[in-house]
Amino acid sequence: MSLNLDLLSQKFNKNLVSYKKIYDGFDNDIFVLLDDMENKYIFRKALRDKSTQDIIFEKQFSDHLLRNNIPVRKIICIGSETLLEFCEGTTLTPIKITPCMAFNGGKMLALFHKASKNFSSPDLPSRKVDSELLRALSMQEKIKKKHTDGANFIKLVGELLQSETLKKTDTHIIHNDFRVQNVLFQQDNISAILDFDWSCIGNPLKDLAHAMVEWSFPDGGNFNCEIFKSFFQGYKSIVPDINIEELKYWITFSCISDTATYLCDTIDETWNNGRIVSWMYGKYLFFDSQDIAKLTE
Repeated sequence: MSLNLDLLSQKFNKNLVSYKKIYDGFDNDIFVLLDDMENKYIFRKALRDKSTQDIIFEKQFSDHLLRNNIPVRKIICIGSETLLEFCEGTTLTPIKITPCMAFNGGKMLALFHKASKNFSSPDLPSRKVDSELLRALSMQEKIKKKHTDGANFIKLVGELLQSETLKKTDTHIIHNDFRVQNVLFQQDNISAILDFDWSCIGNPLKDLAHAMVEWSFPDGGNFNCEIFKSFFQGYKSIVPDINIEELKYWITFSCISDTATYLCDTIDETWNNGRIVSWMYGKYLFFDSQDIAKLTE
């Protein structure tokens, strides 16, 4: 994708002189823009339609987090084309994460939840914590037909949706995608939390579970128990009381929800046939056989 700097300069009232694409995504493309005074900005081009409600929520929520000393990029102008303040830092992959970084990641997520609990607005995100599972149910016949283990997958989706644990959903706004790639690091510390496209009202343990899985278990890589435990201990340093049985449920929920997204997005692809081969489904199978209490000791 190429950018028209003249049009963007008029839109944002900046004399923009150059740009560099830094991220290709499913939801957004991200660029760094440079103006004639050598000021840097982040430009985000949405690749999926956003409702007015979600746009208003993101701005209000980001401002709320900044007021509560949670590091996020300040939004200058928001819409399908969003301009944000530039923030120094580096994105990493899970394989480069150290235990110290994981501890700080868990601590930052807990601080994020403490701040998000106090957020109030009539413009809450339209996404629900179970949106992807419900999407899979709506496409269950296709999933069963295309995948030899599709029926078992849909059965598990139904069990997760009927669980009493899901009904305990809190009133927090959760990030819902707190993976390594959605934070910036300066040395061992997080300089910014990125990407609120998947944010919704939900149980903070869903956030914790998803992050512990994603930070400790790279796609195509091996599980790192030390990273898993360090993230948990970082979170626990701020929120000491964590129900391990509920955490286990949310680990399963997170893995299956991400698998549902993958299956639904690729349902019409001819290569996606036979057994389910999603990375997150493989992680579900791994964690389903584990004693989570022992992994976090």
